Amino acid sequence: MIVTAKTFNKPLALLTVLLVTFSLSVSAKSYYRYKNDEGQVILVDQLTPEAIAVGYDVINEQGQLVQRVPPGKTLAELEQDKQRIIEEKRKEKERQRQLRRDAELLRLFSSAEDIQRARDAALLGVDQRLEINNGEQALLKNQLEDYQRRAANFERMGKPVPKILKDSIDGVQKQIVDRDRTRTLIETEREKVKQDFEKDLIRFKELHAQRMALKYQNKGNNGSADANLMIVTCTSNQQCNDMWKLAQVYAQRNASGRLEIVTDTIILTSAPKQDSEVGLSFSRLPGKTETQIILEITCNNTEAGESLCKSSEARKLSQGFKDFVEGQLSS
Repeated sequence: MIVTAKTFNKPLALLTVLLVTFSLSVSAKSYYRYKNDEGQVILVDQLTPEAIAVGYDVINEQGQLVQRVPPGKTLAELEQDKQRIIEEKRKEKERQRQLRRDAELLRLFSSAEDIQRARDAALLGVDQRLEINNGEQALLKNQLEDYQRRAANFERMGKPVPKILKDSIDGVQKQIVDRDRTRTLIETEREKVKQDFEKDLIRFKELHAQRMALKYQNKGNNGSADANLMIVTCTSNQQCNDMWKLAQVYAQRNASGRLEIVTDTIILTSAPKQDSEVGLSFSRLPGKTETQIILEITCNNTEAGESLCKSSEARKLSQGFKDFVEGQLSS
């Protein structure tokens, strides 16, 4: 067919060009170059397991490098990748769980003392159940002793122990065993309640310390403007460790209550229960170049307690920590 100006079909011409281009691309051949174990360069037109294992270059018909493919992974490396992906997913899942728990903690509690009071209430309920269980067990043991005395009387008289009495002894013994089992379960529950609340206390104080540090960083001061707060900094592990030990000593000497929690990041005394009592908490907040040790003084949750935390006595106590640390480290 002779194409003239009248018979020229643009769509047909475009289709022809595309078909030719596709035909050329399909017919274009690739070669694969790699080195074998002896260091010899091998060129093949089809991939081999050996080439995949050691890595290869893709070469076109003009001898130009098209792609460089690294060595294939071994089964052990593939298994490592699989385990790494699983671990990353686990960590991300744990991170999301922690974020949800952090939000819940900040929503439920406004202070560490709130958590301590909630813990004490929960432990009181557990202790009451334990006391009831122990009281029932004591009654059962007295009842068992009574049944056993009656059975012994029958035996001394040379008479058989009545079946109903034997059954009663067996029944009471089983109930005592059940009370033992219940006591163990309640004690285990009590320990779990303590551990769970301790984790919440530590995490809450960490979050609270971060917020306080950010707050006073934005204000451009070191916390000395608040009577119940003091922030000191350290720049080396040794200095920070020394300060942390001194913080524990200061808490023991100056808090109204006892030390409840001492970790590498949190020192916390028991919550104040009277208007004249004070509690101390220290948080250790590492940064890029320095670590902040944050002292917070807490008071009873009453109007008089709040006044105490805003008083000159509280300011004296917070400033006293800074003076105590500087005096001890300079001596």
